[in-house]
Amino acid sequence: MYRPVLIGYFLIAMAAAAVGQRTLFDSRPGDLLEIARLEAEWNRVNEVSDVEGIELLLAEDSYHVGPSGRAYTKRQDVVAQRASRERKGSAGSTLRFIVSNQKIRLFSDVAVVTATGISITTLADGTKRYGNPFRTVHVWEKRDGRWFLTVDQVTGVGR
Repeated sequence: MYRPVLIGYFLIAMAAAAVGQRTLFDSRPGDLLEIARLEAEWNRVNEVSDVEGIELLLAEDSYHVGPSGRAYTKRQDVVAQRASRERKGSAGSTLRFIVSNQKIRLFSDVAVVTATGISITTLADGTKRYGNPFRTVHVWEKRDGRWFLTVDQVTGVGR
């Protein structure tokens, strides 16, 4: 008699734990598609240093950790992107990120995205410079029905 009751409690506990953690294979395709779209948009706004786009995507309390290990607040990130846009404009260069191995994991109102990538800078004369490979972790939070990037960590990896 106790054995079926214990098994029942165990199954209920496992189901309750599963409800709190949703992954790529859940029935939330709308959220998965939205996170994938936001990831593509995040790359685009960083490629062109679209300060307004960056401000819209970042949560007010967000932070960014760059390849050097330096941490940036949202305000510091916006200032750095504004300077980057001026440098790119004066040099006539463009930046492109090639992202691969992207994985999106959903947990209630939080999404964790991991990926690898490389940057390519095209100079005014058409010369291409390939940056070092990197790994990235993004944490998106859904607040009041809208997704915001709260953590952006980029780590350089050796070739």
